[in-house]
Amino acid sequence: MLYTIHYSEIGLKGGNRYIFEDRLIANLKAALGEREARMEKIEKRIYMGAEGDEAEIKGALGRTFGVEWYARVYEVKKDKAAIEEFVLSCLGAGIKGKTVRVETKRGDKSLPFTSMELSRDIGAALVDKLGAKVDLHNPEMTIYVEIMQKDRAFVHFEKLRGPGGLPVGSSGRVVSLLSGGIDSPVASWMLMRRGAKVIFLHVHPFASAEEAERSKMAELAGTLAKWQNGARIYFADYSEFYKRTLSIPPKYELVMFRKFIYMLAQELARKEGALAIVSGDSLGQVASQTLENLYAVNSGLEIPVFRPLIGMNKRDIMDEAERIGTYGISIKPYKDCCSLVAVQNPETRADANFVRKLSEQMGIPAIVQETMGKIRLVEIKP
Repeated sequence: MLYTIHYSEIGLKGGNRYIFEDRLIANLKAALGEREARMEKIEKRIYMGAEGDEAEIKGALGRTFGVEWYARVYEVKKDKAAIEEFVLSCLGAGIKGKTVRVETKRGDKSLPFTSMELSRDIGAALVDKLGAKVDLHNPEMTIYVEIMQKDRAFVHFEKLRGPGGLPVGSSGRVVSLLSGGIDSPVASWMLMRRGAKVIFLHVHPFASAEEAERSKMAELAGTLAKWQNGARIYFADYSEFYKRTLSIPPKYELVMFRKFIYMLAQELARKEGALAIVSGDSLGQVASQTLENLYAVNSGLEIPVFRPLIGMNKRDIMDEAERIGTYGISIKPYKDCCSLVAVQNPETRADANFVRKLSEQMGIPAIVQETMGKIRLVEIKP
């Protein structure tokens, strides 16, 4: 079976476009697993030959970042009569009474007919010979014809949307703070779409990392891993932090916990060669996400923090979570650390200098090192 794979943003690249194309091809092969796939770059698109279950192959293509749209295609002779005959033989009597449109793209301008003429003649044949109806604005079916510059032509009867963006791995690595809620998985997915390889960090409240692995967090990370052909998730317990909370004002406990996990993520980023932290914060959504608290938490960090959801409202985030397949897992009951350290009247306008002093008082750098010594890595296979 033959498939056409089109990209959008990659096509805007200059002399380094081949790097992104090659990364996309490598990711496609990884997404297909053990299936043998033959890839060929032709005129700013990729043609792939692969055998196996068509639905599974299309599912893999639909989860590969960098793919703008894709379709199963059929190679035909680069001849007007041959193309028309092929379309008629494929559709047959089942097209009778249905509305159709023909779209032709003609890379080879030397042919003795234009794109419009070919579309018009195929449409006329569908009407005259098969009883179809032409609707150029809202058809029930669109027939796509692509005539390449070289001696090749293709026909397809669908155009399936991919996730777009850039191929995972083309933009480096980031560490994502993965919680049990709705927001952080969406934030992680959005960085994947920008070509970053996402490494997950989850700070858990369990007595052992094994308990955390048996929780919904492994399922959540596994769902996200399908979008980037595998993942690494680190489970860290917050017991060392919790031991020091008696020495700070209760209303600052949540802010200081977030300070701790950001510093922990920074240390993990150094270990993994990552250059940024990803968080699911949305401005003003909860007490810990006020502008003052975000500023206080960020203060003193040496690497950037990306917050792709910062301007989104909750309904938008929930809709996106539904679309990428994480919402159903995120709403399962789970007590993560943020809920455990929450107090009745948390600080909403933390002072950055005071947070720095509390960090020194608690010895957060030492807590980070102790936590890193007990951290547990789980590799999630594609």
